[in-house]
Amino acid sequence: MTLGDYIKDKRATMQLSQPQLAEQIGIEQSYLSKLENDKSLPSNEVFRRLLTALNLSLPAFIAAFSAQEIQQLTAIADVEFYLKQQNSKQQRHSGWLVLSLSFVFALGAVCFYAGFQALCFPEKLYQYQSQGVVLPGESAFVFNDWNQSYSFFPSTDKEMEQKKKEMYQRLAQLTEHSFENLGQYYTRTVEGGSRTFEYKTASRVNRTGNTVLQLLGLFLMVFSAVLSLGRKALLRI
Repeated sequence: MTLGDYIKDKRATMQLSQPQLAEQIGIEQSYLSKLENDKSLPSNEVFRRLLTALNLSLPAFIAAFSAQEIQQLTAIADVEFYLKQQNSKQQRHSGWLVLSLSFVFALGAVCFYAGFQALCFPEKLYQYQSQGVVLPGESAFVFNDWNQSYSFFPSTDKEMEQKKKEMYQRLAQLTEHSFENLGQYYTRTVEGGSRTFEYKTASRVNRTGNTVLQLLGLFLMVFSAVLSLGRKALLRI
């Protein structure tokens, strides 16, 4: 659609004759006829009065034409200025969009790496075991070397058997698991004394948190990549 065709259509829609529209614009009918037959382009001042007479905003006017047709209208100062503003705004939006999508992609990569390497949710489970409650004043390893700790007792077989029986009665094994390496030994205060836990073994377990992080990371990376490919379409929204 040319500018002349557009003016004719709008004039017909408003049910105005050429003399009537020319009067509203403040130009000669012959000048309006030239405009409608694409034999002339309006000056910037006439263009403004034309938009007022047709009850149009500049964005609404621009939206009615294709990019190629608009290019021909850039000889009108207001049209050229408006297009430059829009182009500058689109470039700023494009820059922010690229920055935002880059951040989302980087965040996705970090999430995936953290999940893959189990940085947030360790998958190595350490097992520690305590033989029993150690009474105050006793060695932390009394259940391993009780016969040496109690060497001041008479070493008769009967007394040794009695002491062994007492130690067996105090045995109360307790196992704890931790995703943190607490060392070869650690002591915990409990009712009646303390417990010394000794490292026994470690095993690897799958944790849901790491799977979620990997899936989230993949989603964010794919999401940002797809939006990057459709960036031009997004900027037109």
